[in-house]
Formats: sequence, structure tokens, C-alpha cells
Amino acid sequence: MAIDRLTEAHRCGRLYAALAALERLGEGAHHSLGRPGTRRQVSTEPRKHLTVHLWQAGRYLAAAAGRGEGPAAAVVFRQLPDLLPLRRELPGEIRDPAERARFQEGVQEQEAAIGKALAEL
Repeated sequence: MAIDRLTEAHRCGRLYAALAALERLGEGAHHSLGRPGTRRQVSTEPRKHLTVHLWQAGRYLAAAAGRGEGPAAAVVFRQLPDLLPLRRELPGEIRDPAERARFQEGVQEQEAAIGKALAEL
């Protein structure tokens, strides 16, 4: 079965949005995924930039609980397994403009989904 690269790019965008939200809840407003230009870097090389944040997801969850953001962080944390790309690894590179557009769509969709889920808390 061939992996649809547009779908993988979309899933990476959604994963980025969830990890950025989780890191923001744990680290505060000045988190690394929220730095200017980071989204563009991640949309080009997801494996290089997202893998370390996947490894840190549990730490972000614990830090968020310590900051009084535990329930919100738990909502976002539980979304992560469904956002992982279908292949064994995150894509190494996304160079095609159509794929990068799908990444951005994924970010926007996940941010909206997170907003909706957090509003229900």
C-alpha cells in the first residue's frame, strides 16, 4: 500500500499543532515550537524538528500539571496517538508546495479541534 504524501503532510501539521499546544501549556508563552519561523522549519523537515518534542510530550504534560494546566494538557496529550503519521517514522522532508500547503491545513484543523476540545472542559 502506497502512503499518500499529502495525507502524511497533513497529519504532520496536525501533530505539530498538538505538540505546540502541549509545549505551550507546559512551558508557557515562550515555548520553542512557538518561535517565529519554527512552523516553516517543521513543515520542511518534520522528523528533524518533531521527534524531540514527541519524546518530551510526557514532560510537557507533567510541567503543565505543575502550572495548573493539567486538565487542558491531558486533553491535548490524549490526541497525540491519533495524529501520528501512518508510516513508521515522520517524513524526513516535505519539499512539494502542495504537501506544505496540506501541512498548514493540518495545523489549522488541529488548532480548531484543540480549541473546541478545551472549550468543553
